[in-house]
Amino acid sequence: MDMEEAGPADAALAAARSAFARLVSVVDGGGLDHLDDAGLLGFWQQLEELRNQLPVVEHRLIRDAQARDLASVYCTGRLSRLMTSMLRISGGEAARRVRAADQLGDRTSMLGEPVPPVRPALAAAQRAGEVNPEQVDIICRGLARVDRVGYDPATIAAGEASLTGHARAFGPADLQTCVNRFVDTLEPDGSRPEEELQADRRMVELRQLRDGSWRGELRLTGAAGAKLQAVLGPLAKPRISTGVTAAGRPVEELDPRTYPQRMHDALEDACDRLLRSGSLPDSGGTPATVIVTLKVNDLINRTGCGTTSDGTRLSTAAVLRLAEQAEVIPAVLNDAGAVLALGRAKRIATKEQTLALYARDGGCSFPGCGQRPEWCERHHIIAWADDGPTDLTNLTLVCRYHHHQFWSRGWTCRINDDGLPEWTPPRHVDRHQRPLINQRILTAHGGYGTAA
Repeated sequence: MDMEEAGPADAALAAARSAFARLVSVVDGGGLDHLDDAGLLGFWQQLEELRNQLPVVEHRLIRDAQARDLASVYCTGRLSRLMTSMLRISGGEAARRVRAADQLGDRTSMLGEPVPPVRPALAAAQRAGEVNPEQVDIICRGLARVDRVGYDPATIAAGEASLTGHARAFGPADLQTCVNRFVDTLEPDGSRPEEELQADRRMVELRQLRDGSWRGELRLTGAAGAKLQAVLGPLAKPRISTGVTAAGRPVEELDPRTYPQRMHDALEDACDRLLRSGSLPDSGGTPATVIVTLKVNDLINRTGCGTTSDGTRLSTAAVLRLAEQAEVIPAVLNDAGAVLALGRAKRIATKEQTLALYARDGGCSFPGCGQRPEWCERHHIIAWADDGPTDLTNLTLVCRYHHHQFWSRGWTCRINDDGLPEWTPPRHVDRHQRPLINQRILTAHGGYGTAA
């Protein structure tokens, strides 16, 4: 753009870029060498203040983009989607910036009159460079949990001012503690029923991290919390694996998982059950389905990763394990990215086969496990990915814990000549590696084999 056509904002931006280029040149040329330790730290803090002030400009950009409805102009539907495309940032970062602009940006009334920001104290601190975007987001998200009907606006405003003061002194982790304390101790309007307050506070947030894992936060009503605990409690109980030494002495392996890990596994178990049930509503005209894309060489060699439709990366081994329990369609690509095949949607046993497994195994077939059949998964003894058939002669019921633990602990399984699942322990459990059959199965089928 020619300088004659440039407006004041363009000229100011050009001047800022020129000044920044000069700063980079000075620093690269040893401009910091004359500073002592305190001076170097002071320069660093001033640079951080400048960085903290940059969102003030972006707040206005976002407000103007919303007023012009740029999302519709560029056919993206939402402004955050336009930002992810235009600025090459993540969806989460775009949402954070929009959320900050809505809370800290200047506003106008229906008559075009200026209106203060929703969070004026926090906005003033950011304009002064005293708080950073991460701190702003922590405070905004915390206040959003209680800034609603039934709470005293004056109390919310006082909390905002107090938390802004804390942000000037504390880092994100300590600030989050302050926010949580404020939210948890806030006294709501006593005229509202407790159930109504719980309903207003209910929330579940999930976000994907850069490493592919997920992190979330939840606050449940009393009823929802009781239901979730009733579902996860039985699934999260510690499991004990048992075996027999060469001398005939029983050996027990205690569950190595922590309580939070057991609760995580219980939640995943509950999701597996729901996916297997076929009761989820259709999505896009097809039943709720996990679609995973992976390269053909990775599938053949059991290496590399597949990618789900939401961008989650899963190892090929994890994809194949998931396909045993959920509705999964592997889309196999060649090195050029062309689809070679759209795999089978399911490799799980039919309803009739499952009922037959219930009758034969009566629950988890791993030695010493008493888990009920309804809480078990169907395990292919020869892996389905290795062309193992989905037949009763290649299937057994295993609880989630043993399904995901037995291989790494050195156990193997087979169907014996009597048609019953038997497990061979590792040498550190029994150096003779004598096959074991769950006592429940032996009792139900006449007591053949070695019990455990």
